Amino acid sequence: MTRLFIAEIKPAADDSCMDTIRHHFSDELVNRLTKSPGTGHWLKRVTSRLMLVRIFKELGLDTTLLRELHYNPHGKLVMDKGILNISISYSNSIVACVVSENKIGVDIEDVSAPPTSKTMTLLEKWTGRKVKDQMDFFMLWTQIESIAKLYDDKGLADIFYGNLLSEKHYTRQYLLNHNYLVSMSALTCLDTVDQIKTLTI
Repeated sequence: MTRLFIAEIKPAADDSCMDTIRHHFSDELVNRLTKSPGTGHWLKRVTSRLMLVRIFKELGLDTTLLRELHYNPHGKLVMDKGILNISISYSNSIVACVVSENKIGVDIEDVSAPPTSKTMTLLEKWTGRKVKDQMDFFMLWTQIESIAKLYDDKGLADIFYGNLLSEKHYTRQYLLNHNYLVSMSALTCLDTVDQIKTLTI
């Protein structure tokens, strides 16, 4: 099972939102949320946590498992029991959240603004691949980000300066509303995503 969910970041959050989060998540996650650097970042995290509650309910999963979520030493959100893997990504006002039985990483990017020529050149240098155009850049970039998020103990440096990009990964990419590109990467062939579901949080 691999399911991808999309939502718009809440423009504001009231006490009931925080009550829901406190009820379903550990003190560690709640404390991390309250220490978010700025309102925008806080609203992103509030939205993604409320999404997880909705997703678990929609999939018929035990919401008490959400208390098992924590940040590992590399700052990644993980669930040690190995029942589910969760990956979250943000771009502008959109949150992408993927839930899977397999190790998985997700990245979402707004592809409407072209990257600078310097950024394209750097990506070519780091990857050894020729970037043909704007969409090619974002397809490669989101793939790299999603591969980095797939691993609990890796980051972009491991991709660019190690050999992770040359290892076998399975990536699926989706263009949403003509301006958001979503990449999901896994070590095993991804089962078919029934649908990309948009949630109203």
